[in-house]
Amino acid sequence: MLPPIDISSIADRLNEIGDDLEQAYDEVADADGPEPRVLLDGMQRLLDIMRAADAGLPAKFPERIQEATGSDPEVLLDHGLRLLAQLSDLATQLDLPRHAEQMEQLGLPLCCWLLRRGAELKHPEPVVNAAAHIANGLHTTDELVELFGLLNEVMSGIGIERALELESNHPERPWRVLLLNRAIVATRSRQPVLMEEAFQSVVEHLREDAPDFFREGMGQMEALDYPVQVREVMQRYFDVWCVGQKLH
Repeated sequence: MLPPIDISSIADRLNEIGDDLEQAYDEVADADGPEPRVLLDGMQRLLDIMRAADAGLPAKFPERIQEATGSDPEVLLDHGLRLLAQLSDLATQLDLPRHAEQMEQLGLPLCCWLLRRGAELKHPEPVVNAAAHIANGLHTTDELVELFGLLNEVMSGIGIERALELESNHPERPWRVLLLNRAIVATRSRQPVLMEEAFQSVVEHLREDAPDFFREGMGQMEALDYPVQVREVMQRYFDVWCVGQKLH
């Protein structure tokens, strides 16, 4: 299920997961790291600040955040993502892998909520990972189309200049992962228009990855019996980037 881009929904989900973390933590005598309540309280304070700053004109949100905290919205975003990562790590230590994944996934709605209010995404790795895990659990066209839109927002929040810098300086290459996952989501949505948009981003920014991507994509067309209109888009890019490349 795709998480709503809503602060109250994030807070409710945080409480649900947090209750299980606290119970598991209390049952372990030698648990490492900070207590979950410390991290959860920090996250709730952050959400309260964001909710209060959201009252009034949206264009004034960065100004109200600055007045309340002395920081820009992207600083709050980084802080929130770090807290979620710590909570996810704690859940893993407590042998709660599903809770760890759910906590990590809250990074996507948190990020998109702040991006819509003027924040920039300076450290995209946790959001890219969260989106990938969310995508694995989606199956309906409507959900995949909605996720594609959120991935577009994440791309815009990173910006092409920072994306190119990340590609040259970051070994995990989050921009590459984001573009490839976005193209996979577009394909799974079975929407040719979205596929065209996503595939163009792949060939423009990931030319070295394009042949392998379209080769694997054609294999999926056969294995999963995709509709004709979807196959036609994949076939066209396959012909250019796989067959065509061999002829030159």
